Amino acid sequence: MSDEAFANSEKLFRDAFALSDPAPELLNLIKAHPTYPAVVDLLVYYTDVVEENPSRAKALASALVAVRDSPDAPIIGDGTLAEHFSRKLADLHSRGLEMSDDTKTFGATNTYLAASLLSGFSFKYDLTSSSDQYASIVEGLDAHDNSSISEILVIGACIQLLTNGSGIIPAATSYIKSANEVAAKLKAQKSAGTVKDSNALAVLELAISHAESGFKKENDIDNVWELLFPLPTLG
Repeated sequence: MSDEAFANSEKLFRDAFALSDPAPELLNLIKAHPTYPAVVDLLVYYTDVVEENPSRAKALASALVAVRDSPDAPIIGDGTLAEHFSRKLADLHSRGLEMSDDTKTFGATNTYLAASLLSGFSFKYDLTSSSDQYASIVEGLDAHDNSSISEILVIGACIQLLTNGSGIIPAATSYIKSANEVAAKLKAQKSAGTVKDSNALAVLELAISHAESGFKKENDIDNVWELLFPLPTLG
C-alpha cells in the first residue's frame, strides 16, 4: 500500500505475526523504524491478523506485551511504546466495536465479535482500556430487541467478560455496578431467548456462572473463541 510507514511494512509485519514467537521480529522492526507511523502499522496489522484468525488472539496480544515491556523498546517521539499502544489500540477498538451492515450476521467471520476478543485481551494484558470498550459491554448487557444484532452484542459482551471479567468489573464502576448486576442482566438475556446459536448459548451460560461467582480471576478464560466456534472434529 502506498501509505506504508516504511517499505514492505505490511508484508514484514504480517510475516512477523505468522511466526510462532512474533515478539523478537516485531521488536526488531520497531527498533529499525522507530516512528509513530510504524507503530500504527504494527497495531493495524495486529488487529487485521486477529480478525482473520481469532484463535491467535492470545498469542499475538502476548507478543505485543513482550514488545512493549522489552528493555530494548525504543522511545518514539514524546512517548513510550506503552503510551502509543494504549492510545492507538483504544482508537482501533472504538472503530471495531461499531455495528455495521457487515457485522449483523452471527458467525466466525463476524468482525464485531473478533473486535470484542481483541478488546478482551487488551483489558487482560493492560494494553488499553477506554470508554468505548466499556460501553460495548453495557450495550450487550442491555440489548433488548431480540434480533440477530442483539445476539451479537450480547455475545460480544460475554467474550470480553469471560476473557477478563476479573479485571473489567472492578474498573467499570462508572458503567457497571457489580457482578450481581451483570449476572442478572445476562440471565434476563437468556430468558428472553436473545441468544439462539447453541455454542453461543453455552458461552452465555458460562458468562452467567462467571458473574455469579463474582468474576474471580481463576475463572477468566483464554479460549472463548474456540468455545464459540469449535473446529470440526475429524473422522
